[in-house]
Amino acid sequence: MLFDTIRTQILDSIALHLKSQGNETTLPDLVLEYPPELHLGDFAFPAFRLAKMLRKGPPQIAKDLAEHFKKDALLSKNCKIEAVGPYVNFTVNADVLKTEVLKSLLLSGEHLGEQKQKNPPTIILEYSSPNVAKAFNIYHLRGTMIGSCLYHIFKTRGYNTIGINHLGDWGTQYGTLAVAYEKWGDDHELEKRGIPYLVELYIKINKEMETDKNIELQARATFAKLEKGDAAIQKLWKKFVELSLKEFNRTYQRLHVEFDHVWGESFYIDKISAVEKLLKEKNLIVESEGAQVVMLETFNMPPCMIRKADGSTIYHTRDLAAAIYRQEKFHFSKMVYVVGAEQKLHFAQIFKTLELAGQNWSKVCVHVDFGLYRFGDAKMSTRKGNFFTMESVLDEAVERVETIMREKWTEASAAELKTAAEAIGVGAVIFNDLSTDRNTDVNFDLEKVLDFEGETGPYIQYAHTRCLSILRNAPESLVPGLDRTKLMDLSANAGAFKNLVVAAEKKLKETEELDLIRVLAKFPLILDSVLETYRPSHLTSYLIDITKAFNRFYRAHKVLVEEEALAQARLSLVLATERVLLKGLTLLGMSAPEKM
Repeated sequence: MLFDTIRTQILDSIALHLKSQGNETTLPDLVLEYPPELHLGDFAFPAFRLAKMLRKGPPQIAKDLAEHFKKDALLSKNCKIEAVGPYVNFTVNADVLKTEVLKSLLLSGEHLGEQKQKNPPTIILEYSSPNVAKAFNIYHLRGTMIGSCLYHIFKTRGYNTIGINHLGDWGTQYGTLAVAYEKWGDDHELEKRGIPYLVELYIKINKEMETDKNIELQARATFAKLEKGDAAIQKLWKKFVELSLKEFNRTYQRLHVEFDHVWGESFYIDKISAVEKLLKEKNLIVESEGAQVVMLETFNMPPCMIRKADGSTIYHTRDLAAAIYRQEKFHFSKMVYVVGAEQKLHFAQIFKTLELAGQNWSKVCVHVDFGLYRFGDAKMSTRKGNFFTMESVLDEAVERVETIMREKWTEASAAELKTAAEAIGVGAVIFNDLSTDRNTDVNFDLEKVLDFEGETGPYIQYAHTRCLSILRNAPESLVPGLDRTKLMDLSANAGAFKNLVVAAEKKLKETEELDLIRVLAKFPLILDSVLETYRPSHLTSYLIDITKAFNRFYRAHKVLVEEEALAQARLSLVLATERVLLKGLTLLGMSAPEKM
């Protein structure tokens, strides 16, 4: 797409200029910024980044670079280039913008925003990772949706992407639950109620544990038996896993979340002995109070435990085995763990232990952390019974939306209301999660989440339905061949779209029209920004920007005017906006209702 190409041209040109003057740098060191206001340009290069290297003041560097760029025939043809203080600003010429951007957006079909890579790097993403035998709670949403969004965008941008759900299905907590089930368990209730029943037992046993320390000892002993293959305990554990997956999958379907592999911690148990052998060969394992550990005090970290004093493994051990297995199987270029900020120390220990063990690829392992979910000042905890299940939150959101829409959309059938309410309610919760910067805690307020006027999911979805409405009402003569029953099918590519591009090139000239194109043109750059920072909030902010630009255009200019060419030109903007909004919502994991 045009902006992709121009960005590469600018960075290559800077590198060439620096090299010609005897300076060497690498492209990753050269970063383009996007001015906060459209009138400042489409790109800006901050010259102060080169001040130390060139030993000049940033304004002079910017001036010199601007003169260099103007000698580049292709860049000067495509852009207006201007030095403004310490910046070089680039504004893409309107004629180039109209032709190339709209052609790309309208004719790319289902490949909108995609990038092809000759030798695509392999990216592994570990995300969601709920604990078995516990409810899928709202505090699981962050890791699930951030990971899912990154998964979809990595794939769209041409990476070989592998999504893994690393279930918490092993550990002392299953010994704890087994003890609870032995004391109070009822097979009939388990079959009838599933996970909610197990959660009740888990809360009850943890409450008793506060006054009876023997329960903790029993739990540890029971888990040790599980690791050693006790048939009765393994049978019960497998039942817990089956019930959990059934419930998790129902929630994943509502959230449009998918994985390539669902491998719990238990999957790596038979691979732990190889890890221990490796660590011993490197003389890393020492005994401490009966436990087997890797000492990390030199790196200002507590020991990384490999086996407890009772001989059982810990999640450190299983994560080490998982990392080594994935590298051996996939030979990844990068492995990204989307896990809460409270696990920072854990991953620092894992990565350092792998490095000490000679696994140089540990340097491409990344922990993408995020904040907590809060309702007021409360921190969620299953053990204390202080949580909201994801399903209950989604149901409440959908119910409230349906109530609102029933009053405003009186002509809708019950089925239409239900479908739209599901898309809007679930989408609102997802958008609220992803629009919150990942390093910030989410203070959840359902009233604000469902606000149709604020910068929310419903606000974006409504703009999309407005685009659909305009396209449906357009006379067939303006866009012949456009199948109005497939407006949300990006693969349905009408040949007549080319006529819209031709009309746009001739007729679009108003500020609001060109501003909307400039915002739409940034789509692939925004996707790359999400991947560079691991922040889906960049995409949610961008969709808000599109919606605002579209609303300014829509308020200022009638689309279906009498002049056919002008109507076609403006329809090209509506269609391009609809497609980018639809693709953006899809990458976030949201549905786009056809009507609201």
